[in-house]
Amino acid sequence: MPPPKILDSRSIRDIWPPITEEQVELASGARKSWVRLHFGDSAAVLPLTTEGRVVLTHEYRHGLGRIAVALPGGTAEDGESPEACARRELLEETGLEAGELMHLYSGNSLTGYLEGTLHLFVAKDCKPTGRVPDPEEVESLVTLSPTQALDRARRGEFESTIVSLAILLADARGWLVT
Repeated sequence: MPPPKILDSRSIRDIWPPITEEQVELASGARKSWVRLHFGDSAAVLPLTTEGRVVLTHEYRHGLGRIAVALPGGTAEDGESPEACARRELLEETGLEAGELMHLYSGNSLTGYLEGTLHLFVAKDCKPTGRVPDPEEVESLVTLSPTQALDRARRGEFESTIVSLAILLADARGWLVT
């Protein structure tokens, strides 16, 4: 079977995030119209303090239309590595500086319409720098014990699949000490 073929692509939006609408011909011959969001690389971090506590953020999540629990993270700036992005976002959104940064996952959680790769990290031995989290991004910080974070992830209490994924993968690798 031949792979799907993009017949036409037009820009809907050029500012970040760029959006295109594409006409695609599937292997069956059917034609469909899809929208693609172009995010590029991004990074998110599951921070663990020197005491082993999990730090999450309360941030406005536009898709939900309200404040929700999230991981510190964001989009990589031009030429910025995923690791550098993770460290920068951690500092901006929590005021914490990472000790050891360990790669946890790279992939795309919205494959139906999102072009880009999310790089997840665990940051061990995070220490406060005295910097205040950016109030335009973060409403407050949430600090949980590893057991509390794992219990909430296992019960499906986090609205973000990325928060749950990071906690569950970190635990599976033995990086979330309970």
